[in-house]
Order: sequence, then structure tokens, then C-alpha cells
Amino acid sequence: MSDEQLIFLLQTLHENIEGIKSSAVVSAEGLIVQSILEEGISDIKLAAMTATILSVAERVLIELKSGFLDVSILQGSEGNFVVMSCSEELILAVCLDVDARLDTCFIEMRKISGQIKDIS
Repeated sequence: MSDEQLIFLLQTLHENIEGIKSSAVVSAEGLIVQSILEEGISDIKLAAMTATILSVAERVLIELKSGFLDVSILQGSEGNFVVMSCSEELILAVCLDVDARLDTCFIEMRKISGQIKDIS
């Protein structure tokens, strides 16, 4: 998987999701693989928090015997953060405006997640 392929996929997300502010592919260990971030966002902190969120959400579902994680959403008063697993090793994360359509976001993230899985 090349950096160019990942950048292309992240750019596709930005073209297809109205209200997206930042996006990143993160390793399960909490390291940034590739990103398109708005100014002022720390890629190191974003990667670490993304991996932590995914890990905790998956653990909750295991404990509650509720199956596998599809998507984790943090909704804030000024924006949303969506995390989706691409594979055992990679995570896709996006930061959205508060009024961005989550249904469109989920559809596009699932498409890109599948493509990331195919090339990894």
C-alpha cells in the first residue's frame, strides 16, 4: 500500500462528504499512517485517541455480547468524530462539521474502508 493510494482515498472522502474537516488512516497501535488534517490538529494525538476509542468501543461490545464494531461516533456541540475499522491493523477516522450528514459519511467511509482493506 503506497502513500499515494492512501492520500487518493482520503481525498475521495473529502470530495464526497460535505462538511468533512479532517481524515486519517491510523494503525491499531495508535500511529498515523496517512492523513489530511485541518490546521491545528495534532496527528500524533489524533492517532493515539483514535486507536484508544476503537479499542474501548470494541471491548464494550465484547463485554455486552453485542457483536462486532461497525462504527463509533462521538457527537459534540461543534462537530462529530467518526471511527471505523478497516482491518485488524488499520482504522479510518474523520472529523466532521456538526451539520454534516452522517448517513453519507457512513456510506463513503464503508466504501473507502473496503478499498483500504483490499490494498493493505
